[in-house]
Amino acid sequence: MSSLEQTQTRRRSRPRFGRIPEALSYGGISRSRLYEWARERPELLRKNGRASLVDFNIYDEMLNALPTADLKAASDD
Repeated sequence: MSSLEQTQTRRRSRPRFGRIPEALSYGGISRSRLYEWARERPELLRKNGRASLVDFNIYDEMLNALPTADLKAASDD
C-alpha cells in the first residue's frame, strides 16, 4: 500500500481534529516532540477555548515525512 493510500485510509478512520492525548496515542510520539513539530508548523495546533486541538491531516503529513526504518537482520551469535 502506498503512502498516499495509507493516508487516505487513516483519514477515513479518524476525526479531522483531536486533543493532544489522542494525537500522542495515534502517532506514537512524545508530547515534547509534538510541541517541537508545532513550533515548526504552527498550523498543526488550533485553540478552542482552553483546549488545544491537533489537525490530524497535518499530523499525518508530518508522520509520513519521517524516514523509513532501516532494519538489520539479527546476527546468529
